[in-house]
Amino acid sequence: MQIRSHWIFESEPKHIWPNFLLARMDETKPLLFRLGIPKPVSCKVLEGEGALGRTRQCTTDRGTIDQRIVTFEENRKLRYRMIASTVWCRDWVRHLEDEFTLTPLEDGRTKVERMTEFRAAGWLWPVRQIGLLLALAQAHRYAARNWQRLSEARKNAEIQERKCAA
Repeated sequence: MQIRSHWIFESEPKHIWPNFLLARMDETKPLLFRLGIPKPVSCKVLEGEGALGRTRQCTTDRGTIDQRIVTFEENRKLRYRMIASTVWCRDWVRHLEDEFTLTPLEDGRTKVERMTEFRAAGWLWPVRQIGLLLALAQAHRYAARNWQRLSEARKNAEIQERKCAA
């Protein structure tokens, strides 16, 4: 099954991209996260810089999810696959891959597209599939809001830096 989302960010890809590899989310806790769905807290690349084959780790309030980077086109496309997890619902997931595509638009804006492929596991897999769909939709919205916030801050810091240098 797939879930797709897209947003328009008021930033260039260079301001958005770093947040996929190193980011800290805000403290808000939307409803589904309050009901036990793992809330993203931060992400980072364990081996330092992002690159093909490296491990991206997502830390949640309920454990970690390790993801192997399988596509890495800087400022354009990132795809990773879950390889390990300590999150309580890890046994629900047979397969989980995320892909982000950044498309520059006019006036320094960027279209950000996210596609998540997932398959539930276990004897209740149809029910779990619906649970995963709801949880991932919430995670898409929450992460996008945070990445938008972080990319705006990065863009504004660059503008300030240019003003100071002038």
